[in-house]
Amino acid sequence: MDILCTLAVTGVGVSFLFGLTVVTALIHEMGHAMAWALLGANVREVGYARPYRRALRMTIGELTIAFSPFTIFAYTLIEDSGERSRHFSRFQKILVHGAGIGANLLTAVFAALFGGPAGHLFAVFSASLAVQNVFFRDGKRILSALSGS
Repeated sequence: MDILCTLAVTGVGVSFLFGLTVVTALIHEMGHAMAWALLGANVREVGYARPYRRALRMTIGELTIAFSPFTIFAYTLIEDSGERSRHFSRFQKILVHGAGIGANLLTAVFAALFGGPAGHLFAVFSASLAVQNVFFRDGKRILSALSGS
């Protein structure tokens, strides 16, 4: 009986951590989506899945939210991003690429201040994703915008 309880608790714990990962990634992508919308782009889809692949999709107004438990990939799809983003100023590029990091940091602060133990764990997840993105994809794009390339 102890083994079954241990397996059940472990399964709940893993599911909880997976849920935190998905929510944190979607908050990050929503930060990017809000920045794109602020700059006038039409945000089509935000997801934790592979773009254009099979996933559960929910539409809220004009925004589609996609989810697939079989991938570790989050994204924001907009219309005409290539043409529009070529004419962005440095500040606009930094805003778009830094918005996901900012959303995660802001969420981490609120979760740490107003959450209980689960909120504190969520704050750690959110802050760690922000730090990870500073050193990888978003951080590289911000540095590229700062250098003018």
